Amino acid sequence: SQGNAALQAKMFSDAVDLYTKAIALDPNSAVYFSNRSAAYAALERWREALDDAVEACSLKPDWVKGHLRRGAALGAMRKHEEARKAYLRASQLEPHNAQVQKMLSDAAEAARKAAEEGKNWENDL
Repeated sequence: SQGNAALQAKMFSDAVDLYTKAIALDPNSAVYFSNRSAAYAALERWREALDDAVEACSLKPDWVKGHLRRGAALGAMRKHEEARKAYLRASQLEPHNAQVQKMLSDAAEAARKAAEEGKNWENDL
């Protein structure tokens, strides 16, 4: 599709526009929402990336890629515990996928560190 070509060419704004048009034609396509999520993420528009990833997950709950996109957006938004849960869901769907396991491990570590930093805020006073 044209959206995929724009995404691969790193023309992320164009990809967003093309996927938006595709979604208007087929609003039940988890793939279009997932791909637009990737384009938004490349533009560091994390809220939109997350919204589209959530929509992809609701349309196709057993599709790993939607959960990975959700985890990536949440991690970038520093919502590490929520990202960990997204990656956990992905790992439940594909338990033998080493890449998913690594993402889950990294998110769990980020969540642990964020929790530690949260506990130590009084030390900064």
